[in-house]
Amino acid sequence: MFLASGDRDGALEATQEAFKRAYVRWRRLSREEWAGGWVMTTAINSYRRTRRRQQDVSIENVQEAPVEGPTPGRLDVIAALRRLPPRQRTATVLYYLGDLPPSMVANLMGVTEGAVKAHLAQARAALRTMPEVSDAR
Repeated sequence: MFLASGDRDGALEATQEAFKRAYVRWRRLSREEWAGGWVMTTAINSYRRTRRRQQDVSIENVQEAPVEGPTPGRLDVIAALRRLPPRQRTATVLYYLGDLPPSMVANLMGVTEGAVKAHLAQARAALRTMPEVSDAR
């Protein structure tokens, strides 16, 4: 979430809320292989709800938050992810950073597996054309 939004405090609050909810449901969740994805999706949804309540802020209006120990490569990836449309960014983060299979990403996003694969393909194509990513290779 922090990678996608740049709002470190909001991301920390949403993550804390997601872990609180997971703790309450842990007896049931601990038996499921998708528990990690559930926590990540809960955090993303919590963050989005909070943002919607505060105001409608587009990704372009989000200010840069200081990152402790940034590396040029990490900043490049963060900048590139921010430039992706929300669904492509969400699919990319869940699939590549969350290490979830496309079927689970589809379930968490409420779309078909084909839509997830399309979002991932579009994100990869977009990332290839971005100078932040092209120069980092």
